[in-house]
Amino acid sequence: MNLEPLWVTNNLIIGTEFLSVSYTRNLTTYEDDGEIITLDGVEAARQRASAVELRLDVKGCTAFDDAAKALIIGWKPLLSDRRGVVRVECGEFESRPKNLTAARERLANAILDALEAPIEVPPEERKKRGRGGLFKK
Repeated sequence: MNLEPLWVTNNLIIGTEFLSVSYTRNLTTYEDDGEIITLDGVEAARQRASAVELRLDVKGCTAFDDAAKALIIGWKPLLSDRRGVVRVECGEFESRPKNLTAARERLANAILDALEAPIEVPPEERKKRGRGGLFKK
């Protein structure tokens, strides 16, 4: 399946060379009483849709300037790894194309939210008291 560029806005388009996708299936399921059941691969293929993991290499992406890259990587809801790659997963739908479309929409919305989020000012450091005790210099 060929990926298309990710259109975040009319002015912000992420090229396919910075996107990658993988498909997985969850091999565990839960019964009504909470007991975990492990499915084999064939059963999982019949009963479960493929979940999609869409990845974006933010550090390598030329669509963002350095400030935007820092905002996206630092935004808490988008978990990034140390290489600057953010991931979005979707497995709610019954087909790969629907899951991929939903993951693309989630990634585009998350990027917009990260770019529009206010920059958090670090809390002011507390002033420390001097050493207490009997000895003074």
